[in-house]
Amino acid sequence: MKLVMFQDEGDPRLGCLDNEEVIDLNLACEAMLASLNDPRPRAKAELLVPPETIAFLEGGDESRHTARDCLQWLGEQQKEALTVRRTPVVRARAEVRLLAPVLKPAKIICVAHNYHDFLEELGMQPHPEPRIFAKFANTVASYEDPIPRPAMTQALGYEAELAFVIGRPCKFVPEAEAYDYIAGYMAMNDVSASDLTKRDGQNLRGKSFDRFAPMGPYLLTADELPDPHNLAVELRVNGKVLQKSNTSQLVYNVPQLVAFCSQVFSLEPGDVVATGTPGGLAKDRTPPTYMNPGDIMETQIEKLGTLRNPITQE
Repeated sequence: MKLVMFQDEGDPRLGCLDNEEVIDLNLACEAMLASLNDPRPRAKAELLVPPETIAFLEGGDESRHTARDCLQWLGEQQKEALTVRRTPVVRARAEVRLLAPVLKPAKIICVAHNYHDFLEELGMQPHPEPRIFAKFANTVASYEDPIPRPAMTQALGYEAELAFVIGRPCKFVPEAEAYDYIAGYMAMNDVSASDLTKRDGQNLRGKSFDRFAPMGPYLLTADELPDPHNLAVELRVNGKVLQKSNTSQLVYNVPQLVAFCSQVFSLEPGDVVATGTPGGLAKDRTPPTYMNPGDIMETQIEKLGTLRNPITQE
């Protein structure tokens, strides 16, 4: 499934992206239960397939299996005409706004210096263990959201990254079991004010401005991507390719990162882990290729879609 959060006039809703259609999973579940003469379809649908990503992930296998049952049932219906309380179950993608797949993650964990090509470009050796830092939930941004260049920086950089989302609570996870705890994968960009990170000697301020972590446009569930380690990664600004690599270049792979992070802190459904960025960063180019208001940043990862974000002035 390609899970999305979408919005029209009301509150954000959990959906499944199917080509150019967005299926409201909660309403699809309610419609399916009503067709089976369930006496409380609305209440049961709220429990089984909640209309929000983290609550849905907290439902575990039961919620995921029910959502798949709903999609199979929906495929046998005249879905374009199906409504629940006068609300369409299926919407055209163009009619709704796609939001970040996880709107308020409790943790956004980022990994530094985790691509071999990045290290080779800078003449560095891999670190003996992953280097991690955090971003806050205020940094979350969505497909097409403008990314403001803060007034205090002139060095706005891009960092295309594969991210994964935790699906089950875990602690001290062995590498061999790591995939059991991953809900899915998505594209993310670790936008950075590179002059501030250099000045501070650490990442918190320069990477934690509002909307400095666009993610999406969808979360591809892990069952549809059993191996995330051979995906093309590309970053473009105004159509010019500035980063081009493959997740096969990761120094520490996804199971290693799950195992490492879970030794440090408990991981919860909805936590986001960004796995690092390849070479070609704006600050490392001559001349630097920092982004300016009016630029269009595109973050593309094979099988995970393309994020498109315009740059504006704060």
